[in-house]
Amino acid sequence: MLFDLANLVTQINDLDMLAALILEDEIDFVVKHMPIDKAPGPNDFNRFFLKKCWQFIKGDFYSLCSDFYSGNANLGCINTSYITLVPKKDNLKTVSDFYPISLMNITLKVIAKILANRLQIVILKIVHRNQYGFIRSCMIQDCLAWSYEYIHQCHYS
Repeated sequence: MLFDLANLVTQINDLDMLAALILEDEIDFVVKHMPIDKAPGPNDFNRFFLKKCWQFIKGDFYSLCSDFYSGNANLGCINTSYITLVPKKDNLKTVSDFYPISLMNITLKVIAKILANRLQIVILKIVHRNQYGFIRSCMIQDCLAWSYEYIHQCHYS
């Protein structure tokens, strides 16, 4: 069976901003709004450090983001993480008694958050209205509630 992709996929305009140069204002916004009480990454720098020292290190961060955009960043240095287990309860007996968390470098967290913020602006144009993953403030229960309401209308109207 052959598919006519042009008829199945709708062309979406105005997505150039997803791949645009990362602006200093975007970086500043993400750093300013990051919570400070999260675990540090493999380099032992946490968000509290980043915020307190921002005036001294922001130039390096801007350069890193510029290098990331141009493809010149050494991703091997920033794309490392440690997986650690955090206990769920006091009496630990099995692996399921732990939450696995990944401790990522703060630099990668900032870049990922910038890209996620950009995606949230256009995600409703890209994702079908029946899809609820990765859309801010939407949960799977929203989809189930919509489905129940739809089925109820179809069968009981």
